[in-house]
Amino acid sequence: MDLVGADAEELPDAAAVISTAIAPGAELVDQGGVQRAAIDALAEAGLLGTSLERGAQRELAELISAADASTWFCWVQHQSPLRSLAQAVPTDRAPFAFAHLRRAGAPNPVATRVDGGWMLNGTLDWVTSWDIADVVMVMARGTADDAGNVMTCFIPAGRSGVLQEGLEVGEPLRLLAMSGTHTRPVTLRDFVVPDESVAAVEDLHGWLATDSVRTADANPAAFGVTRGALSELHELAKQRGDDVMLEAAEQLAEQCREIRRAAYDLADRADEANGPERLDLRAASLDLVVRATAAVVIARAGAGVRSGTSGERRVREALFLQVQAQTADSRRAGLKRLAGR
Repeated sequence: MDLVGADAEELPDAAAVISTAIAPGAELVDQGGVQRAAIDALAEAGLLGTSLERGAQRELAELISAADASTWFCWVQHQSPLRSLAQAVPTDRAPFAFAHLRRAGAPNPVATRVDGGWMLNGTLDWVTSWDIADVVMVMARGTADDAGNVMTCFIPAGRSGVLQEGLEVGEPLRLLAMSGTHTRPVTLRDFVVPDESVAAVEDLHGWLATDSVRTADANPAAFGVTRGALSELHELAKQRGDDVMLEAAEQLAEQCREIRRAAYDLADRADEANGPERLDLRAASLDLVVRATAAVVIARAGAGVRSGTSGERRVREALFLQVQAQTADSRRAGLKRLAGR
């Protein structure tokens, strides 16, 4: 039973696909990796890169992450290229690599204009979905006359089977959580991207300003993982006839509804002036997902710390969400909340 419930119109067709193609294999995915078949199932159901109404899009993200956050992370990496550049290249097979643009310090990687295209140099430390994607959409800062721009292009990924000079792919990263997302480091050494594989060249400061607004908002996945954990906690409480456990699940569900309602309301207003409040709600959602997943472990007692269980997986998913799409501002907001300030 989903104690929290949908914030928008429910998506029964999506729920059916997720319950059959994603949820049953979540623990196997956590150990062995997201299967391309799961992404294909979402695509065949029209749930990959689809232009849903904002509320429905959030509900879809919550449903997928409630079932398996690793699959959600691979799915969400496809969303931007699929929605914005569907006509440019075959983006139904493309995840996105751009988190490096948020980092302080010297640009890495960089893109230099050359005859007939661009030359990429540097390292992409985190490329999610590499093994199950045909192409990856990459954003890199320009150099020289293009120093104020960001170039967006497509490069072949692991599933394409295409080996190109100047592209070095590292071993899958061993992560505390979400190791099933096929995340690898990729080094670019004088790697040339032809103009036909370049999707856009845009103002860097404009992109960063838009990104800073977007990353201030609560992540729907935090609410999704919370929903999955509380459903498990509620089921356990009913099985055991434990009123204290049931009350804890209901109270946490009410907190989830309140935080989500406030967070989505501010996100829909898209007003930079409410940035501190949005960051605080993001921090509150991340605090909640940690408490909700920990509650499942507490309720299961010793069995809750066995490796390979859903409770253990969700605790690690909650920890991963603390750093996913993190900025300096969101990090400060999270630490302040933890410190009770």
